[in-house]
Amino acid sequence: MRAIVSKDFFLSQTLPIRKIERVTISAYGGDLSGTGLGSSENFRIPATVLEPGQVILSTAEWISLLNRVQNWPAGIGIIQL
Repeated sequence: MRAIVSKDFFLSQTLPIRKIERVTISAYGGDLSGTGLGSSENFRIPATVLEPGQVILSTAEWISLLNRVQNWPAGIGIIQL
């Protein structure tokens, strides 16, 4: 799964959902969406989807993804999972 997203928009939607056990992320059409498994937390952001797909991330993997996006030098980047 690969998608180009806006750093600021992604972080504004996802940083509030740091404390979850697992999250599923899907990239299809023009959206990147995610849902916290076992919680009501979710997000949907516009994206340019390069490779559609879906993944389930553990808490550590989710926090690692958030940290990687925070460290992007540019305003947009590619999420690849």
